Amino acid sequence: MTQREIENIKELFQSFVRVMSSAVDERTPYNATHTRNMAEYGERFISYLNEQAQAAGKPPLFDADHREEFLMSVWLHDIGKLVIPLEIMNKDTRLMPEQTNELLHRFEKIRLLAQISCLKGMISEQELKREQEELVKDREEILQANTAGLCTDALRAEISRIHEKTYTEEDGSTRTWITDEEFHMLMIRKGTLSEEEREIMESHVVFTDKLLSEIRFSKKLSHVRAWAAAHHELLDGSGYPKHLKGNQIPMEVRMLTILDIFDALVAEDRPYKPGVPVEKALKILDGMANREGKLDPELTRLFAESRCWEKKL
Repeated sequence: MTQREIENIKELFQSFVRVMSSAVDERTPYNATHTRNMAEYGERFISYLNEQAQAAGKPPLFDADHREEFLMSVWLHDIGKLVIPLEIMNKDTRLMPEQTNELLHRFEKIRLLAQISCLKGMISEQELKREQEELVKDREEILQANTAGLCTDALRAEISRIHEKTYTEEDGSTRTWITDEEFHMLMIRKGTLSEEEREIMESHVVFTDKLLSEIRFSKKLSHVRAWAAAHHELLDGSGYPKHLKGNQIPMEVRMLTILDIFDALVAEDRPYKPGVPVEKALKILDGMANREGKLDPELTRLFAESRCWEKKL
């Protein structure tokens, strides 16, 4: 086989990887440019690290093969999201749409039942007005809790208060204004996913490892599977799925994790939160590195210095 044929096969494989990665991102509008952004950041970060090494009279940290292997792991790190249900990946509220519709329908029903009670003389006009005002206020509290990035203690207290309220059905049975399941979901403190849903979402790294195990990588790409599948591991052992710690996490994975967290922080297309400004994202990374011990402090510092998210003119 000629060198040209080898290069053609190599390019074909790289194209396939980019297509598969794009397929992951295209599944949902909330992940549309994530991997592409990370690959671009990674390219520039590697160049910066090599420049720093050269300036210090040292050999480059990444030669051509090492660079290719690292960037391949970036392109494939989220391939496991192909099997995560879209209703979880796209979940931008604590309640599912059908749950929200059911809850709003129930509030309308409570309002109508109160009107009927007033017409029958069971409650006064003043009591009707008070209950209708409460319904409007509590409905707004619920909708706020449903979409808030952070459900504060004050908001959680309001949801708990509403959960205690009951109404009487036409058949005489007593029902709560919000169900136990709705209450459980609305009380999620941060983000939109329940613990069960978060476990499903986090399983994407396990599926990344499983899917990549089916690819016969060349010797030059032998670390791609391990690096890609470990991108949610953290130095203090609080990451997943294997809870690796310290020296168990290679430099390349530490870099990949920084790229992943940074893009997630600044992204404007995530369902559970608005993007944050770059400087705030860098402060968060610094805190994770130097206060919490989750990220590599030196690599985090170099990442911030590199400004690798900025396109060079």
